[in-house]
Amino acid sequence: MKHWNPDAADLPATLASRVSRSQRAANTRAFLLVLPLLLLLLVVFILPVAKLLVRSVEDGEVAGALPATVSALKEWTSGQSLPDSAYAALLQDMRAAKASADLAPAATRLNYSLPGMRALLMTTRSRVQSTEQDSGDPHSALLAISSKWATPEPWAAIKQASGPLTDFYLLAALDLKRDASGAIRKVPSSESAFLTSIQNTFEIALGVTLLCLAFGFPFAYLMSRTSDRIASIMIFVVLLPFMTATMVRALAWGIILGREGVINDFLLKAGLIGAPLDLLYNRTAVYVSLLHIFVPYMILPLYGVMKTVSHAQLRAAASLGAPPLTVFRRVYLPQITPGLAAGGLLVFIQTLGVFVVPALLGGSQEQGLPVLIAHYVNKTVNWGLAAALSVILLVSVYILYWLFVRLTKSVSLSLDMR
Repeated sequence: MKHWNPDAADLPATLASRVSRSQRAANTRAFLLVLPLLLLLLVVFILPVAKLLVRSVEDGEVAGALPATVSALKEWTSGQSLPDSAYAALLQDMRAAKASADLAPAATRLNYSLPGMRALLMTTRSRVQSTEQDSGDPHSALLAISSKWATPEPWAAIKQASGPLTDFYLLAALDLKRDASGAIRKVPSSESAFLTSIQNTFEIALGVTLLCLAFGFPFAYLMSRTSDRIASIMIFVVLLPFMTATMVRALAWGIILGREGVINDFLLKAGLIGAPLDLLYNRTAVYVSLLHIFVPYMILPLYGVMKTVSHAQLRAAASLGAPPLTVFRRVYLPQITPGLAAGGLLVFIQTLGVFVVPALLGGSQEQGLPVLIAHYVNKTVNWGLAAALSVILLVSVYILYWLFVRLTKSVSLSLDMR
């Protein structure tokens, strides 16, 4: 006869508790191991990107330099008459600005919205501080400095830039702006610049991706079908461009494609042309150089999946009477779709962010968003507009990535069902 043991009844619960504690301890150790990497990513990647995204909608310069004016214009709209308190508030802010440096950031920000505002504010500050504190009627005092203060445009620019958040930079990056009434308008075609650059960026990325596919697919297929010794040599050839810096390769193509370069010199000596061809500073030069740089990123993923495809399947399909195109479409292509997706995505995304090649080899009409972003960061120091252009590029990449993944899955599914 078996006797009941109370300790045995609690054994499953005790074992489960020990297993749970062991798993928690293992998870804690794993988290501690990856914690330095997470902190590094947070400091050098996530926080800078987040700050850049926030900078595209920040607008605190004007409110910090002209607090009384911003407060006086809080309830004002461009269709109303300007309150007298706004003139007095502006004079108060001008007197409070002890130096030009105190007003410079706000003046620069307002000059983006309305050209001439920087000079107007600086002149007003200088004239106000050079006169007595009590100058009589504020309205007359400001009009005596400049008749522009009688128009609504400067006041509307101050109100629209009163912050703390703004859509000014994002609208400007899309060639849009707000008028004095606050309505969104398209900028004149003579001032339009960013939409053309956005179009150039995606056209170049798509063109380079298709070129890399056209040149990389046959090469990767040949690598997967040849012997291991020949394949290793071909892999070395593919990896060879990585041993040279991108700048050096771009400069080398500049020498090759120039009017006195290798190609024009050969064609002239061969009598095939009568004058040098313009092969540089155009879309062709950008395509050639980027193809040389990014085609390995297409070849390697394709080779990785092509090597795993059993050629016995292809021979079996052919022996059953399937024509070569059907064998490729229904047997081979579904199996290499992941490699196509990976290679296309790698080339496309990296081409979107390339800066050196379009800047060196592309003409003035071939400049993309990365070149503009670098210009506004390094030359004009317009961080807001640079951040807005970066946001557009980042959001576009994520949207295209999502569409690309959905399209790849749907194509793969449709090929599998046939």
